[in-house]
Amino acid sequence: MTDSQFTAWMKSLEGAAPGTAPAADAAWWRAQLRARLAAEERVTRPVRIAERLAYSLCLVTAAVLVALYNLRIG
Repeated sequence: MTDSQFTAWMKSLEGAAPGTAPAADAAWWRAQLRARLAAEERVTRPVRIAERLAYSLCLVTAAVLVALYNLRIG
């Protein structure tokens, strides 16, 4: 869940009862959810970067192999 999605979701929740404060347990739950999502984002970032690098390397390797194959055939 991205920050903008989370913000939109939070705004939809706060729009349910305008002018009233949320219950303490709901506010605590939202804070815990936000903290978990932020921690998950931080932890998985290196993995996502490594995946993107691996995909890029595979793409470049495939392009080089196709170019070499075409040189050998032609």
